[in-house]
Amino acid sequence: MSLAPGYRLIDVAPSRVGEVLRVASWAFADELKDEDLPHWEIMTPASRMLGVEIDDASRGTVGTLAGVAATFRFGMRVPGGAEVPVAGLTGVGVHTGHRRRGLLTAMMAAHLEDARRRGEVASALYAAETSIYQRFGYGLASWQATVRVPRGAGLRPVPGSEDLLVAIEPVDPARHGPVISSVQARLTRPGSMTLADPEALAARFADPSVRHQSEPLRMLTVTTPDGDPRAFAMLRRRSAWGDDALPDGVVTTQELAALDAAAAHRLWSVLLDIDLMGTVTADPLALDDPLLHLLEDPRSARARVFDNLWLRLVDLPAALEARTYAADVDTVLEVDDPLVPDNTGRWHLTVDGGDARVAAAPEAAPDVRLGIADLGAAYLGGTSLAALASAGRVIARDAAALELASAAFGAAVAPVCNLHF
Repeated sequence: MSLAPGYRLIDVAPSRVGEVLRVASWAFADELKDEDLPHWEIMTPASRMLGVEIDDASRGTVGTLAGVAATFRFGMRVPGGAEVPVAGLTGVGVHTGHRRRGLLTAMMAAHLEDARRRGEVASALYAAETSIYQRFGYGLASWQATVRVPRGAGLRPVPGSEDLLVAIEPVDPARHGPVISSVQARLTRPGSMTLADPEALAARFADPSVRHQSEPLRMLTVTTPDGDPRAFAMLRRRSAWGDDALPDGVVTTQELAALDAAAAHRLWSVLLDIDLMGTVTADPLALDDPLLHLLEDPRSARARVFDNLWLRLVDLPAALEARTYAADVDTVLEVDDPLVPDNTGRWHLTVDGGDARVAAAPEAAPDVRLGIADLGAAYLGGTSLAALASAGRVIARDAAALELASAAFGAAVAPVCNLHF
């Protein structure tokens, strides 16, 4: 579907970020309060916005925006620990009065072209409507758990936890930005993001009123005695009292991370022991997050599972060569990618000692056939090719070829992105 007459695709100037946000508020049915505008501006990468502008009076007021999208630049961890450049797509929306005219398709094509030009191997997003972005080649690469844990839940002891120092204070970008950056840079779980982009780091500290339940954001930090950051949680408390007049407040974490078992234990020992609170609600957690193994009574944690990161490979050979693999394999993948033709075709993937080489192999017989969305789903190791095949989304030459390829794409731990964008 091409862009309908009367519209043109543009790069949106940073000075128009307010207009971008107003279009997005229509698309997401949000109320954009004047007092919240500075917070939403912080959450929007103004240096990298694209949009569709009206250029014919028959469509509306000439020069106004009808569709918008914005992109952060992240470094994303992949299996094996390498960091790859990724385009973090956010704030995609089309004004209600201009839908079904090809605006979204035009913006998505421009976004993918821009990502390739910048050397980003993939595009990643959180999907407001999961059915939409599969059309553009995005696959569900990771799942997340939202976990509710009662205050006072017991934790198994971890050596070194008590040696770590804890602070809880109002969020301060100057003070806490380096803490978040330091921890994120050392996370190894696939799907976690690094924050070299100043706009991506600044977005962590936006706190619009729509998020308020009572108090503003607080920052919980865990450090070594010499000041090395080992864990953090951005949180807020909501006061509540039960019918029995006992305190029953809720601690809600917005983002959190820990570098090792001792740091995770120290972080959770504090979260689960805040005065006047009855419950801690935390997300996004990986499906195998350390908390689930730290709890003496795992059943005390009530978890709900949601989709997390949707991933779209933009530069297929670069992406496949960047990660390591769980098993050696010699296979030919036949990939279909209608939006990025350079990805379409047969690719010879050879893995020796975990390291990969990828080469075009147009004459080779395919061992596994799949779409680019399914390859994106399998890329971080959180969705197996075998599982996709069981749903009819991946077709293999035979069971042995599928088993070998599926095992190779696995990862030691479940992927998750712990940052919202």
